[in-house]
Amino acid sequence: MPHSIVNQIMAALERATDVHLHHNRIDISDGEVIRLEGEVDNIVTKRRAFQIAREVAHPTPVEDRLLLRVQQQPDGDELLQSVIDALMTEPAFRDYSINAQSDTADAQHTNYGFAVMVENSRVRLDGLASSPSHRRLAEVITWWIPGTADVENRIRVQPPRQDNDEEITEIIRLVFDKDPTLDAENIQVLTQDRQVTLRGTVNSEVNRRMAGYDCWYIPGVHQVHNELQVHKHQ
Repeated sequence: MPHSIVNQIMAALERATDVHLHHNRIDISDGEVIRLEGEVDNIVTKRRAFQIAREVAHPTPVEDRLLLRVQQQPDGDELLQSVIDALMTEPAFRDYSINAQSDTADAQHTNYGFAVMVENSRVRLDGLASSPSHRRLAEVITWWIPGTADVENRIRVQPPRQDNDEEITEIIRLVFDKDPTLDAENIQVLTQDRQVTLRGTVNSEVNRRMAGYDCWYIPGVHQVHNELQVHKHQ
């Protein structure tokens, strides 16, 4: 592969206003697959860097191995148990089996359920979900666990269902309702061609930023237009 592909990707990342290369370390290696590695500040940078690299490198596949910079790094067993506990206590997964991957043979579920594996700060989810929303919710909950730096979501939807914008809007509203840090009462969500637009008001700049992050945590979202206004208290 021409070395210029790496240069082209790096140039595109430098131009992107939502990647901020000056304080995010992104290393690019080429071969049969382009690989992104390094540490970034937040989920927006991770998702956008992958999108940009994929657009520039097409048709060469791109592998996203970027890690979020985490404030605390629990050991693997602690992170594994935290993810399992969070998934098990989620009401949407009440009828699901949740296990460490070593507890299930090759993570081959015949019923709905997830197998969780942790390597350092990377979490991998396998198993079967009953809908795209359940698959997405499992990933978002995993991202919310302190110490999670990457999530590889290999959960399959059974029976397969056609995904659509309504599914994305539905899961965003569900995620907003579940996020204890977010007051989403006055947020409107519109999804078109996997691009999400947020309108309305929130109580703080932190809430505004977290609403955008929550959307980017959801797999399948291609862009987030955060038009939320911060309500200034009198």
